[in-house]
Amino acid sequence: MNANTQITLDQFYAAVTAEIQAAFPAFQTVEFDREDRKTIPLPAVLLEISEFDDANEIDPGTEQWATTARIEAFVMVGFRTENVKLEVRKAATALAHWLRKRRFRRHDDPSAALPTGPVQLVGCYKDDFEPELDQYEVWRVEWHQVMHLGASVFAGETDGVTPGKPLYSWAPKIGNGHADDYTEVLPPTPTPTP
Repeated sequence: MNANTQITLDQFYAAVTAEIQAAFPAFQTVEFDREDRKTIPLPAVLLEISEFDDANEIDPGTEQWATTARIEAFVMVGFRTENVKLEVRKAATALAHWLRKRRFRRHDDPSAALPTGPVQLVGCYKDDFEPELDQYEVWRVEWHQVMHLGASVFAGETDGVTPGKPLYSWAPKIGNGHADDYTEVLPPTPTPTP
C-alpha cells in the first residue's frame, strides 16, 4: 500500500483546471472559485468544491482526514449564442462524459496521478439558482472524489515505497531497546523436486 496519499487543494485545483482546459480548448475560462462573475470570457467552466463529507469508512490509516469532496462545474454559454440551449447541453454532457471515472494527473508532474479516488459522476443538470449568472445559459456537472487531507504520519519515512526488510522477535525482547534481538525473515527455501 502506498502511504503517500497527501494532496493539497492547490494541487487539486491546478490539475483539474489544466486538464479541462487541455481537453476542451474552446472554453475561454476554466477556473475555481472565481470572484468576478459579471465579465467572464465565454464559453466557460467555473468550478467550486461545495462540501467535504467525512469518508471515515475508507480511512487510509495515515491519520489524514479521509473525505469525499463534492465538486461542481458550472458550464456557461452566453444567452445570445445561436441554439444556446442545445450548445450548453452539448458542452455540459461532453464534460460529464470526459470526467466519468477520471483520475487527474499532477500539474507539476503529468506522469504521476494525484493520490485521489476516481471521479464519481453524480449528474448533469440545468442550473437556474445562481442569480448573478442569469445573463448566461448554465448547466451544472457534479461529481464526488475521495481525497485524504492533511499530513500523513508516514510522510518522509518511506516516500511511498515499501519499508526495509521484515524482521521478527519474541516477547519480551521486542520494541525499542531490543533492535539487536530481531532476526530477518528469509524467503522460503524451495523444496527440491524428485
